[in-house]
Amino acid sequence: MHMKILLQIAIVFGICIIGDMISAVLPFAFPGSILAMLILLLLLISRLVKPAQLEETGSFLSKNMAFFFIPANVSVMEHFDIIGPVALQIIFISIVSMLCTFAAAAYSAELAIFIQK
Repeated sequence: MHMKILLQIAIVFGICIIGDMISAVLPFAFPGSILAMLILLLLLISRLVKPAQLEETGSFLSKNMAFFFIPANVSVMEHFDIIGPVALQIIFISIVSMLCTFAAAAYSAELAIFIQK
């Protein structure tokens, strides 16, 4: 059981490292994490990696996702003297972008359902 989880973590981290390596040699800036997600998507679509091969690790990471946001939140609190004067603008932009993202996701889902019918 433990070896299975270690193998799943190794697959995920290996894909992350490959994404970072590709990002480092590109002539333009592109996040390695996004490349890693695209690589994982291609591996899942091509069935070279099956969802069951990453099930336990993916489930664990999804359940504990809030843990990964702690460093970002601590950084915000450490630099509140810089962020404080523009906090209302940041909150406004966050709300507007959240609503736009929600609308885009909702309409994308409706379009996908329409296309499937």
